[in-house]
Amino acid sequence: MTDKDLYWQNNKTPASRRFDDIYFSSDNGLDESRHVYLNAIGAPDIWQNKDHFTLLENGFGTGLNFVITYHEWLRTAPPDARMTYIATEKYPLSKQDIDRALSHWSVLSVVKQDLLAKYPAVREGFHLSELAGGRIKLLLLFGDSAKTLPQLDASVDAFYLDGFSPNRNTDMWSEAIFAEIARLATPGARLATFTAAGSVRRGLTAVGFQMQKSAGYGSKRENMRGEYSGTPSATSKPWYHRPAPLAKGSSIAIIGGGIAGLTAGLALQNNGYGVTIYERDHAPMNQASGNPAGILDPYLNKGGGPDSLFYHAALNHALAYFRYLDPEIFLTKGLIKFMGEEQRHFPDCGAISPPKIRDTLTAKLNIKCGMNITPFEAGEHADAVVVCGGTASNHFTETNHFPLDQVRGQITFLEAEKYEDPPPHVLCGKGYLIPPLNLNGKTVMVTGASFHRDETDTDIRQEDHRDNLKNAEILWPRISKRPVTGGRCAIRAYSPDHLPFCGPVHDFEKYKTAYKMLKHGPKHEAFTLAPYQKNLYAITGLGSRGFMAAPLLAEIMSALISGEPLPVSKAVYESLHPARFQIRKLIKGQ
Repeated sequence: MTDKDLYWQNNKTPASRRFDDIYFSSDNGLDESRHVYLNAIGAPDIWQNKDHFTLLENGFGTGLNFVITYHEWLRTAPPDARMTYIATEKYPLSKQDIDRALSHWSVLSVVKQDLLAKYPAVREGFHLSELAGGRIKLLLLFGDSAKTLPQLDASVDAFYLDGFSPNRNTDMWSEAIFAEIARLATPGARLATFTAAGSVRRGLTAVGFQMQKSAGYGSKRENMRGEYSGTPSATSKPWYHRPAPLAKGSSIAIIGGGIAGLTAGLALQNNGYGVTIYERDHAPMNQASGNPAGILDPYLNKGGGPDSLFYHAALNHALAYFRYLDPEIFLTKGLIKFMGEEQRHFPDCGAISPPKIRDTLTAKLNIKCGMNITPFEAGEHADAVVVCGGTASNHFTETNHFPLDQVRGQITFLEAEKYEDPPPHVLCGKGYLIPPLNLNGKTVMVTGASFHRDETDTDIRQEDHRDNLKNAEILWPRISKRPVTGGRCAIRAYSPDHLPFCGPVHDFEKYKTAYKMLKHGPKHEAFTLAPYQKNLYAITGLGSRGFMAAPLLAEIMSALISGEPLPVSKAVYESLHPARFQIRKLIKGQ
């Protein structure tokens, strides 16, 4: 919502001109929120016996309901429990307006500051943040809830319906919204709302909620609360159906100690699993993740498809992730993107230190190096296996159907001390140039990287140095006449559509049988749920965007294995699913 739409009644209470309504009671919004929502869902009893609790609010507004729920949950929930708070918002407020709206209650000041520190940039889509030291995940769905809720994959324990008054904001109280709420509800899910409108009661009753009126707050006579007693809806795309969750405390083996394996390991470990990482090399992050410097580079695509949605969300998540992991991971801030004649500056992007990332992550994880292990062997020692093997991910019997290309990439080191006034920011176009950094006691600049498909040798080539310098010269013309001091080469794994694989590993032969009739259309017959290989998952095919993609892929994997809400839309998840290429071929009758 823009400042023009927002105004302050009596210089105190936030209100909307668009809907001619206030965000919370002018008497005491905090007490109102506690009465209408927390008390109505039966908090704190509702979350006492849950190791994970999921709540969905339709209408985030000022964040008041979130901060009071955060405060009460942290105070009363079991110490090892976790909460995911999902909230929709079509007209997100700015940080400044949220700060002002919540400034009335000093008891919430710490929680408010945590929210403001993690509050995302206002852009449509799914935005995941971690608060309370990782115990609370906030998943904000910016955009029209009629569009975002159908893209949400979650099992919700409680709902807050807090849109503006139904007679002023009819879109948030539609039959379609009620149907989505019912689809997301777990058996016995609680629901609370400030309204007592008959149309809302009838709409929620029609989709399976048992509704009752309750005493309102202040001058409002009645509110409503309810409980879901309906039946779960059928899966619309059974070939992408999520596997059964794995109980917390189970053991997980991860094959591969690159950036994908380490971030996935930490996410799963933080979520209550026992994790062991097996790395075939003598040290983790020694292959494609082993460069002395990397970049976080925006993916710019005007199409707005799943690839754009994924990489934009991944970049925002990676920036926050590495800042939280260790601020010293950032070698330099600022990146200038060259797009033909146009240049754009991204102040939060820049260069990062893979060695620092490696050291920080390995200190937190159980990693066994020099272990060349198969999924079958790993599964003998663990309840589930996640393959994060980069180019080796399809070298196993269970995963040999993964379509992965091997791409050779070489970077070039330049003697930075020979340059006067080197660029202060990362320059990025066809290639990239990283400002001076210390490498083994020498100050160097890094440029790269070459791209040679289906080449697997890692020798240093002078022709690749020349190509790297040619691309760098376009970014910074003074670079071509300076000496090369070395380089590094690694092999990266790409999928055919340059999106990663993240999800359960499907049984290729059983898929052919189960979905062979897809060529006649998805509604031709009732299809069985996806036949997966038991407790086998994969994250691979990250290409040259591993440091950007891995932290969000790790959260997706953790959510998949635990049964928690997916932090990305269904469309994005399906675009990452390991079975997507086989499904596309089956639809075409191939």
